[in-house]
Amino acid sequence: MSSQNLGRREKIVGGVDIPDLANKETLGALKGMKAITPTAVAIRFNLKVSVAKRMLTELESKGVVEFVTRSKNLKVYKMAGES
Repeated sequence: MSSQNLGRREKIVGGVDIPDLANKETLGALKGMKAITPTAVAIRFNLKVSVAKRMLTELESKGVVEFVTRSKNLKVYKMAGES
């Protein structure tokens, strides 16, 4: 390790690509979540929140998740067909 890198930390950047939405592991991870929020999806899949929002919008358009409610800054989804 060089003397220039001693005090620096490596920055961890979330992914920018949406995971495969047809993948059973991706859908299984979503099914295991009580409330599906963009922040929870971003943490689970190591994504940026903006990418997680886009992912949830795409899943909603395909009928995989359903919009439940929203507050000022938060949208909550659930898996389609669950009560």
